[in-house]
Amino acid sequence: MTEKKENARNRLPICTLGADGHGKTTLTAAMAKVIARIGAIHTDGNGDFEAQLPIHHPIREGVGITYRAIDYETSGKFYTQIDCETSLDVVKMLISGSPRIQSAIWVVNAVEGVTPDSEAHLRLTSDMHLPAVLAFLNTGDVPEDDEIVDICHQEMQELLNVYGSEKETTPIIVGDVRKALDYKGDRITSPQWQPIVDLVVAMNSTMPAPVDTEHLPLIMPIYEITEAAKESVSVRGEIMQGQLSVGQAVDIVGKGDRIKTRVIGIDGSEVRVESEPDWLSVGQVLCTPKTVKSHSEFTALVYLLTFEESGTHIPLIENDRPDIFLWGVDIPAHLQFPPELSLLTSGAYAHITIALDLPLVMEIGTRFEVKKMGVRIGFGVVTSVV
Repeated sequence: MTEKKENARNRLPICTLGADGHGKTTLTAAMAKVIARIGAIHTDGNGDFEAQLPIHHPIREGVGITYRAIDYETSGKFYTQIDCETSLDVVKMLISGSPRIQSAIWVVNAVEGVTPDSEAHLRLTSDMHLPAVLAFLNTGDVPEDDEIVDICHQEMQELLNVYGSEKETTPIIVGDVRKALDYKGDRITSPQWQPIVDLVVAMNSTMPAPVDTEHLPLIMPIYEITEAAKESVSVRGEIMQGQLSVGQAVDIVGKGDRIKTRVIGIDGSEVRVESEPDWLSVGQVLCTPKTVKSHSEFTALVYLLTFEESGTHIPLIENDRPDIFLWGVDIPAHLQFPPELSLLTSGAYAHITIALDLPLVMEIGTRFEVKKMGVRIGFGVVTSVV
């Protein structure tokens, strides 16, 4: 493995959350400035985060988010921190899993308090089951002993408790991100930098180690049956996580079946397994035995693409019948909206209950696309399964 790939595996991908204008980018820039003093910045240039141009990152072909990223090391832990340009970019990133965020920093401005967008971001971290979310209360021009800061702090703590974070492990750091960024000195214990240092210390003590997908249970969807012979079948697929070797015992799951078998040959993306020719089909998944199940009913967060992203204004409505594209196959589905929703329009997102005509392998965090009339109109992530 190259040093670049090894470093990427060791970095924890995190993001800044919060409403537009609450200080996400300023906080990230201030962190880069402080970490350049107490740790190491690994991005190109001198760590001047605000001077870096936004990066347009494709989620799928024709769909993207705009963000800036910085890599750094502190106390022996490596991070890639993502800062999205808009609130909607944050939503698209978390739902699509591109890039796949594993923890977050939630930023709230004391003057405006927790806005609907800000609360929505925190709710998404609960839906995505992020293991750690740290909170930063940006005081701005408000003195820290002002009553408005106490009110905002209490509101943030209540929401952190509602969405699954415990007070003992989720500190709320209070500070002025603009003063931290504009500070001209380099004294770590300065009043301007102390909140940033406290935040970095909290990150190092509470955020998890990055997930190494190679050490997760195997998931390899079947995209094509390339050859079928007596008692063996060759399939083409893609290893999404885990590892595969000749002689390895695997289950083949999906479309209502669980077939126990083993790998008898590997040639690039083609895998040969012991099986009768008519047992396997596109859309099934090779997996580590007894690790995943197929489901036909689940709840998901679904984002509907804008006209610029999809070329269409097709909405989703209650009892709609789109196709769900997952593991290389389209499966007809039936939608059930929450009581307060009857229509999902372009650029919006919502929790939707979905029933598939055939069960497919899925677990919390599985991503998929939504199609109507053969056109991709949205994407989603599984938040619970029945």
